[in-house]
Amino acid sequence: MATGHGSTSLQLYLVGIGEVLRNNRLVVPQFQRSYCWKVEQEVLDYWTDLNRAINGEAKEDYFFGTIVITQDGAGSRKQIIDGQQRLVTSSLLISAIRDELRLLEGSLVKAEDSQAVGISRTFLASKAWNDKYAEPHLKLNESDNPDFLGIATGDTVPEKAAKKDSDIVKAYRFFRDKISQFPTLYGEEAAGVLEKWVTYVQHRAQLAVVETPTEADAYVIFETLNNRGADLTTADLLKNHLFGAAGEQQNLNAVRNNWHQAIGALSLPAADAKFTKFLRHYWSSKVGKVTERDLYSEMRKAVAHRQEALAFSQDLLSAAQTYTALSFPEKEFWATKCSGRRPALDTLAMFDLAPNKILLLAAVDHFQPNEIEKLLRAMVNWSVRGMIMGAMNRGRYEDVYSQIAVAIRKNEVTTTSQIRQRVEGLIPSDTDFKTQFEVATVGRSDARIARYYLTALETTKLKDQPEFVPNTNPSQVNLEHVFPQNAKEADWLDFIEASGDHQDAASLVYRLGNMVLLPAGTNSKIGNKPFSEKTEALKASTFLLTKKVGEKESWTPKMIQDRQQYLAALAVKTWPR
Repeated sequence: MATGHGSTSLQLYLVGIGEVLRNNRLVVPQFQRSYCWKVEQEVLDYWTDLNRAINGEAKEDYFFGTIVITQDGAGSRKQIIDGQQRLVTSSLLISAIRDELRLLEGSLVKAEDSQAVGISRTFLASKAWNDKYAEPHLKLNESDNPDFLGIATGDTVPEKAAKKDSDIVKAYRFFRDKISQFPTLYGEEAAGVLEKWVTYVQHRAQLAVVETPTEADAYVIFETLNNRGADLTTADLLKNHLFGAAGEQQNLNAVRNNWHQAIGALSLPAADAKFTKFLRHYWSSKVGKVTERDLYSEMRKAVAHRQEALAFSQDLLSAAQTYTALSFPEKEFWATKCSGRRPALDTLAMFDLAPNKILLLAAVDHFQPNEIEKLLRAMVNWSVRGMIMGAMNRGRYEDVYSQIAVAIRKNEVTTTSQIRQRVEGLIPSDTDFKTQFEVATVGRSDARIARYYLTALETTKLKDQPEFVPNTNPSQVNLEHVFPQNAKEADWLDFIEASGDHQDAASLVYRLGNMVLLPAGTNSKIGNKPFSEKTEALKASTFLLTKKVGEKESWTPKMIQDRQQYLAALAVKTWPR
């Protein structure tokens, strides 16, 4: 087994986890995600498997899988490309055993004779004769290392549980709780049993170690070992394919820098599920709709050489910046894309619809500013029609919008008028939209959308430009349900009887015809009161559509239906095709 730098060939060897920790000085690259094994899942499985193997007097070694490390890195430490979770967990187990042995030994054993000290120096942290402090054999990233360092060196061992405990601290405490039971279970033999555990972890809990001379080689091996994607996200696989394809160190550094800047642009701590969603939207806008299941294999085809890896990472960073700007219209990004105030963009950001993001990822980078503004206004109208029909997030919208995005990138589509032609069969007709709007409901979780609908309809009533005038700020405008969400039966008995029963009455609460806008503060005063006590506040409203409700003598299910039919006719004008 080679343990130092300098080898120019790939090495593969089978060895105990403890031996890996004893013979190597390892580091987790800063860009890798943090330790994430959970006590109730992976840590428990690890303990159960190991406990069964040791106590079952297993005659065979226990295989814990493959890890990938590379000699290529700063300083004398080898980088862990794959295997962090198992190595950290094993170190935490050994730390817990060391601390229990320390308690059993007490002050009667000299340091040079202490098994606890020997275990710590062998597997966890040691120092040269001229070093002041012990250095851990395993070094983690910036967020994980403080907790791990304290445990591995024994300097700051956590005693009491706290809500803010990291997964590392929780795993260590889990092992301490288990091992602290050994004196009760084994009596005077407890120390011997603990030493037996350490011996098993050192020699018989085995890993297949793949050690490569370069970091790029390591990523190629990692991807090959994990080509089925087990326990890995699409982002994990793509990252390692990109890094592996990058080749020489200078190119790899540039690709890695672009990758992490893209994650930063999205304000994410790591390449998680949200990053994978961004990747899918981005790639759908490049090649047509792609599912998450097929995403990695499709993206992998586009990156085979180091030049392609660099170009891909640059495009990815640019797309991440655009994608983020779609959710934050106030960003300086838009200064050169649109002129003046951008209320349509505010509205689309509130809608947060996947098909829109796919199309705009292409259009924002290829359209002229005046065409972008036209497109944003049109997409607000198309989005409302699609949402009212309950179709906006269905596959057909994403199919069509992805095809349009690809056409934009090929310069086959350069104007909003051309896009309008391509969505002609997709956007609901006035008749269909009006019919569905007459029965539309907006649930409690979508109160912002309901406020937007009513604000836009109110603006149409005032003959303004309603299709892109959102007001979703509950500190300024509140949403009032005329028939309350928590109606008292005694106050609304006539309404309930006219509805048929309580269930039918409840189904009318979230109908748009039952909703009005009120200035902030008014809502809390009249919220659950009977209609007779609401009328004065409703009549006093500056909102015309609210005022008309206040002029009614009573509030019935038929009035909700009549009002919603009126709103539906107004909606056709508010959000034209």
